[in-house]
Amino acid sequence: MRKFLWIFIAAILFLSCQNKKALIVIEGDIKGVKNEKVWLALITNEGLSVIDSMKMKDGHFHFELKAVDDEAKARASSPMMYQIMLSPYNTLTTLAQGGDHITIKANAESLVDGYHITGGEEAVLMGQLDSALFAFVQPSEALYHTYQQNIEDDSARAKVEQQYVQLLDHHKQFLQNFIKQHPDKMASYVAFYQSYNRRSFFDEHQDKTLLEQITHNLKKQYPESPYVKNMQRRLEMLGLMEQERNSRHDTH
Repeated sequence: MRKFLWIFIAAILFLSCQNKKALIVIEGDIKGVKNEKVWLALITNEGLSVIDSMKMKDGHFHFELKAVDDEAKARASSPMMYQIMLSPYNTLTTLAQGGDHITIKANAESLVDGYHITGGEEAVLMGQLDSALFAFVQPSEALYHTYQQNIEDDSARAKVEQQYVQLLDHHKQFLQNFIKQHPDKMASYVAFYQSYNRRSFFDEHQDKTLLEQITHNLKKQYPESPYVKNMQRRLEMLGLMEQERNSRHDTH
């Protein structure tokens, strides 16, 4: 009887560990708000899906995600993108997977501006990407205003354009180094598709080799990830488009 009891206790402990592993906690504190509502959304290949919401208490929020079905368990097995939203225009996107307990400290004025995040390796890497993007955006917007103020001065505009190209090259180099340093991290997928004002820093056609490398590495690490499967489909489509272009070129 005593032996059976120990087996029973061990089984319960095993199951509780499994549940804990499948649990994702995303919590934090937002400065500048009190009891406003905050939303948590999941970003999939199809778009954005709100999965939870809560009324904050003195700017604090706490979300728990449990693997309650096979689909949720599959999601928890690889990093997924989650978005914290104060409004549709004030959001913060992070990466989380089963076992992560993520803590965020941000400002209500702009969640993504200078936030601090801990508790998950992929989440921390996402923070680095956001920080680098912000370091690109600030001077870019300043250059845009300078450009507008000197719209009729050819020399001034040429100087601004040269400075912008330098900024662009510098940020793209950062992204390339980031992907090289983290070849099997989902954050590298985000780095490849990072954009500003709907303009991507990488092009799927021109940078196809880089996309192939990222997909190859992530496929080994997260074969069931929906993001990785989507990248594979994108590469297949790009291959078909290239074949069609080559076929048209040959016929001419």
